[in-house]
Amino acid sequence: MGSWTEKRNTSSVRLMADIAQKQGLTKEACLANTGINDAMLTDPCAEIEASQELQLIENIVDGLGDNPSIALEVGSHYHLTTYGIWGFAFTSSRTLRDAVEIGLRYISLTFAFCKISLNEEGEYAYLYVDSDGVPEKLRPFVLNRDSAAIMNIHRELFTDPMPVEEFYLQSDAPQDISIYKTVFNIEPKFGQARNYAVFQRSLLDLPLPTANETTMQLLVAQCQNLLEQRQSRTGVANKVRQRLIASIDKAVNMEAISEALCVSPRTLRRQLTAENTSFRNLQEEVRETLACEFIQTTNLTMEEIAVRLGYSDTSNFFHAFKRWKGMTPNEFRQQ
Repeated sequence: MGSWTEKRNTSSVRLMADIAQKQGLTKEACLANTGINDAMLTDPCAEIEASQELQLIENIVDGLGDNPSIALEVGSHYHLTTYGIWGFAFTSSRTLRDAVEIGLRYISLTFAFCKISLNEEGEYAYLYVDSDGVPEKLRPFVLNRDSAAIMNIHRELFTDPMPVEEFYLQSDAPQDISIYKTVFNIEPKFGQARNYAVFQRSLLDLPLPTANETTMQLLVAQCQNLLEQRQSRTGVANKVRQRLIASIDKAVNMEAISEALCVSPRTLRRQLTAENTSFRNLQEEVRETLACEFIQTTNLTMEEIAVRLGYSDTSNFFHAFKRWKGMTPNEFRQQ
């Protein structure tokens, strides 16, 4: 399903399968066409691709209908411990703002399918949860699940619901909205242009009760190592990735890479598709990884970094980086 090739453990699919079974869906129906078996569900070291989890979500939607209460219940069961190292790094941060910054930087280590970003304006903060990249059929489930999971993170950090002042959703209002009030502690406004929550900006400066600077630095390093491991490539994709790294400043295209690998562009495209990726995905992956490395470990200006990454226009680099991380390169460097 699509090109969702990011690796993740099976905690999320196990949780969703358990809840779906309680709703009357068989385990066989949950796992159909996912390539996931019982042994993988119980193996803490097993990893699957995000596309496999999306297939399981599609099975649940097909089997139980587009019922928001199921997705919201699922999201409410994602505890900080469910996320492993990412969750522990989150809780060890000094303030909520620091935790959000770390959380967004390593968001690919979670089970989120939505793109999550934070914007601060005046006295308010706006947390956007965009599901546009998800197959349309699955967007309501994924949006409700990921949004409920975010609320549960705050509840576990502070033992209180997140004091959201406004909550906007693109989806139409269901007949029964009571579960939304239970999960979000507020009645959402449906049929809106985007999905986002509004809260007081000052909340971001709240100190976390479990903050520990030394532990946080250690866990962030482990998050970085895990991210690099999951982003490592094998086969043809690895060859393309290495070529891109070596010549990223030249903005080489697929034709140049295919020529270097002695295959036609069409053959290369077919080979990458067989490995569940694409030239564009690999190019984005390499640029994002190198951008973070340059910003964190060098004093290069953003213009110099843009050139090194093969961007002819610095503004294009800024737009791409905000899409990756939900913040500008300058904000990323400052934080």
